Amino acid sequence: MRKIALMIAAGAVAISMSGCSMIPGLGSQTGVQACAAVSTELSKAMESFQTAISGATNDPDAAIKALAQLGTDLKAARTKVTNADVGAALDKAIAGVEEMSSLIQGSDQAMTSDEFQTAATDVQTAFTDLAKACTKI
Repeated sequence: MRKIALMIAAGAVAISMSGCSMIPGLGSQTGVQACAAVSTELSKAMESFQTAISGATNDPDAAIKALAQLGTDLKAARTKVTNADVGAALDKAIAGVEEMSSLIQGSDQAMTSDEFQTAATDVQTAFTDLAKACTKI
């Protein structure tokens, strides 16, 4: 379980490295507007996730649940987005979080840290893409 907790913590660091702008734009949904529409949900989701991750070594089950909840929260936020670039970045983030969650929940089997790191990198890349998409007007 300690290995899982450390991998979750590493994934949390990767995920928390990016964010999006919260300045609303004008006209059809721009990247800025899309991110403004979901900024509250994303902030709350990341805050809850980071709180659980900070105690991952003491309560790995809570960290696993937090990762699953992050996926659920990202899906809920995605329903508010019509901007193609922001939507694509959120879709990639959701897929990466689901992969991380799947790897952790199936950790009785032979999960490698490389598999988990690849999923965490995918999530980090998605959030970097999201940050870029959020600045487009």
